[in-house]
Amino acid sequence: MKQNLKTYACAGIAADILYFISVTLFLLLKAEWALTLWELMTVAGAFTMLIVLTVFAEAFEIKPLLRRFMLTALSGTVILTSIAHFTSIGVIRKLIAQGAAIPDYFRIGYFPSIEMTVDYTAWGLFMGSAFLSLFLGIRDRAIRIISVTCCILCFTGFAGSFFAESLWYPAPLGYGIGFLILCIAVLKKTAKPGFQHGTA
Repeated sequence: MKQNLKTYACAGIAADILYFISVTLFLLLKAEWALTLWELMTVAGAFTMLIVLTVFAEAFEIKPLLRRFMLTALSGTVILTSIAHFTSIGVIRKLIAQGAAIPDYFRIGYFPSIEMTVDYTAWGLFMGSAFLSLFLGIRDRAIRIISVTCCILCFTGFAGSFFAESLWYPAPLGYGIGFLILCIAVLKKTAKPGFQHGTA
């Protein structure tokens, strides 16, 4: 179990780093392929977080009710962000390339827009709920602090997005940087000689 947990923590770290690389590439190049990569990495990141956080919940023996709640919230994130980004890649951007006049409120990356609201709900409300269940179910103090901080940042960003685009940005700190810190914290725990299954 220790080695298994270490593997998943490393996978979470790798996925997070690859996501930030894709973001950086798009911001630097502004190319269509870079935007596609960013959107695909966003969806892949949601799947990765679902798997990694589910493994963490099992390893640290979170209560079944909270584990189910977390799985439901993470599934909500995966489903909603997949809808938003696959619609953007497979429909909206193809129509734009064909010369169709698509209003900004149907496009990802524009505020306010329907697709951004769906994505904000995925990463703000549902991911925040997943971190909340992790906070409520885990006993390790350090991981509890990281989890509740991620939760607050996600919820704050989600609520803020109703007022201004700039108020959304606490959320990416929660699910982006926060998840990276969480994986590093779990990785450090597995490096301790006395680490045992369910000791967190």
